Amino acid sequence: MQIDAENLAAERASDYRHYRIAGTPAELGIAMAAQGVLLRPPAELGHDGTRLAQLSYARDCRALTAEHYPALVAEIDAHAEASGMAADDALWHYALGVTGGCSGIAVATPLGMVVGRNYDFFYFESRRHLIETRPAAGYAHIGVHEGLAGGRFDGMNQHGLFVSFNGAGEHPDPAPVGIAFHHLVRYLLEHCASVSEARNALLRLPVKEAKSYLLVDASDACVIEVHPQRRAVRAPVDGVLVMTNHFLDPDMVALCPSWSNSLARMQRLQALAPRGLGAEASFAALQTLLAEHEAPVCGHVDGMATFWSAVAHPGSGLARYCLGAPCRNRWQDYRLGGEAG
Repeated sequence: MQIDAENLAAERASDYRHYRIAGTPAELGIAMAAQGVLLRPPAELGHDGTRLAQLSYARDCRALTAEHYPALVAEIDAHAEASGMAADDALWHYALGVTGGCSGIAVATPLGMVVGRNYDFFYFESRRHLIETRPAAGYAHIGVHEGLAGGRFDGMNQHGLFVSFNGAGEHPDPAPVGIAFHHLVRYLLEHCASVSEARNALLRLPVKEAKSYLLVDASDACVIEVHPQRRAVRAPVDGVLVMTNHFLDPDMVALCPSWSNSLARMQRLQALAPRGLGAEASFAALQTLLAEHEAPVCGHVDGMATFWSAVAHPGSGLARYCLGAPCRNRWQDYRLGGEAG
């Protein structure tokens, strides 16, 4: 089928990497500049009054981020300088919002929680880097970066906290000043040792867009449905917790109602969630589930194309990533500080 051929060609042309960075914020920024991944502003921003308004908004988001996460702002500043770029060329990384798909599932096992996640987006974005980060201050973590400076799209830290985000509905217009989704994921990985700590942080940090966040540790899991107007927490039901791209909490539904693809993936994940299995058997079952095409959970259509998958067992510190669609690529095991398996 032509769509499958286009999807496979886009995947094979994409920039998949795995590497480690460590040090102070400045050292992390310089290390990222060496990877050549700082994106310049999109051409469609233009140079008229609209661009000036966007720059003003981005500066406000940067200033707010600096209040809550100064190390990240220092890292991005160093990244821009080491890349030979003007400071304004990095500003848009604080302001950008994205839509798209993504699916997440957490399941209780006798040996603690296991979690699985697919990241879905548009073909044009080709940067897909799995990074092990050891900040001089903060928790070490492994997670994926898709070209937005300083951010992570999912990952697990040294304490076994797993964090991922999913797209959720329309963003407010105008968007309030807040911390970008990819910086929130990074913040939680670097500052929180448990679901409880991450939940409390995500309920208080200023946000600028609608998203859902999946938080999982060795013994606990929750989904935080986040919108600038309000937020809600969902807990597992019968040991299973699923997150796609619509809100379920009664107070949140109107802000992000269900739609056919999101609902189909949620129902499929709930129906096929592994129950009553050990951690390793649940891992295998989640890998199979993340590769299924009936809903489809594993997507091959632009905008819903699966770029990578992850499963993790927070209790043992094991993260298993598939860099590429999980229906046709190899999974590898990663532990912080260890070699790729």
